Amino acid sequence: MKYSFSFLFGYPFDFLHAMCFRLLAPCFKNVRKKGSAPWIIGGHRGRIYEDNSAAVHGYISKETKQDIIWISSNKKLTHKLREKGYKVLRKNSWKARLAILKAPVFIYSHGEDDIDQFFKYFRKCAGLRIHLHHGETFTKTGYFAVPGADKWSERVRKQKKKKIVDFDYMLVGSDYEKEMLVMSFPFRSPDDFIPNCGCAHVDKFIMAKETAPQKRILWMPTFRDDAEEAEKLKQMETEILNDKRLHQYLESTGTTFTLIHHINSNGEVLNGIHPNIEIRKIQEIGSIMPTAECFISDYSGLIVDWLIFERPFVRFAFDIEHYSRKRSFYIPLKKFLLGKDVFTVDEFIEHITSDSWKNTEAFKKNNDFYRNKIFPNMTPTHAEICYKKIVELQGMQK
Repeated sequence: MKYSFSFLFGYPFDFLHAMCFRLLAPCFKNVRKKGSAPWIIGGHRGRIYEDNSAAVHGYISKETKQDIIWISSNKKLTHKLREKGYKVLRKNSWKARLAILKAPVFIYSHGEDDIDQFFKYFRKCAGLRIHLHHGETFTKTGYFAVPGADKWSERVRKQKKKKIVDFDYMLVGSDYEKEMLVMSFPFRSPDDFIPNCGCAHVDKFIMAKETAPQKRILWMPTFRDDAEEAEKLKQMETEILNDKRLHQYLESTGTTFTLIHHINSNGEVLNGIHPNIEIRKIQEIGSIMPTAECFISDYSGLIVDWLIFERPFVRFAFDIEHYSRKRSFYIPLKKFLLGKDVFTVDEFIEHITSDSWKNTEAFKKNNDFYRNKIFPNMTPTHAEICYKKIVELQGMQK
């Protein structure tokens, strides 16, 4: 693996910088215990403002008097949030690290590096650490639930455990989701997962549920772990977006076909192919999903969010045999059948252009079952409940 000069020079310097602040941490023990300093929150490694962290941050900032600081590694995002009046600090900066030493509560959606590149070294001296997760855990499994995990040696298990995000509590959406996470974290106490106070990001979807959709078909494939799989996905995207049958269908029906790449994908910008085809940024997924009348994906957790809308779904898992050799699923895909499965470009195009995707009756029973299990609370109060639970946990810690 090749590293740039700036990385080779900057990483050691940044590590020493972080360790200097770590040595100062004991001096702020009473400040953290008092609990009057701002909370710290981040998500997506500071790259975008989305998912559960963004929902909780937005609620706290607008609806409570709790002081809170968002951690960002994206200059444009920093500027945008500051324009809205939010307190934002640059990830890994001295101001951010000083705030970390004082903060009584930390909230993150993906991992400790949402807050700081070296936050794991602050674990023993940090305040209450709340893991929100970034979606709902019903699709891809974690490290300890992948194929063959039951045969790992104790040494391998310890190595894997070091890679997994640490936390005091994880807030989850339902008892059903807690079941999944206990499987994913076999070395944690089930009491570390608190149900019915998570998935804050679904509030906006619940509020938008009754809004009439536009004539839009949304395709959001998840990222692939290796270069071969990623290249195959690019080929699929290119074939589908250039298919004349799809172009004719979009023109005749006045439908927009929207593709959004996962944030970890190196998707090419293919705009200009056809007036009815667009490539949008991942940051827009939250606002675009409610406008779609049909959602296409493969293994993405967004499939779970889509249940809220009670609209047609198509699963395009063209590489399922290869993909499932490395990843497994909490709910087997054959059981988690929420819409038509298509596996080739021709099947994809035929299903869309024939309007077969509009016939959802065969999948209604499954959709209703999983919607009720995953979202026991269908009122837009998840962010509020999440905040109140964190306040409660903070009080218990004092």
